Amino acid sequence: MAAVRTELLPVELESLRQLTRGTVKKPIPAQHGEKLVRCGFASMRAGKPIITIRGHAKLAFEITRASWFSMPV
Repeated sequence: MAAVRTELLPVELESLRQLTRGTVKKPIPAQHGEKLVRCGFASMRAGKPIITIRGHAKLAFEITRASWFSMPV
């Protein structure tokens, strides 16, 4: 679970979100793809990054974390 807690910059997180779409309209920056692969959030297939299960978990974590802090206690 430690990799899910890895901090991504907002633009890197957006690149990860782009990988969830079937067809990426514009390629993600190479340095984002390298970091996502290094963290285990993506893997390379046919020279292109694709999202992994860990990447989906990271997005779910970020979505729920955002909803935890946006609600008043």
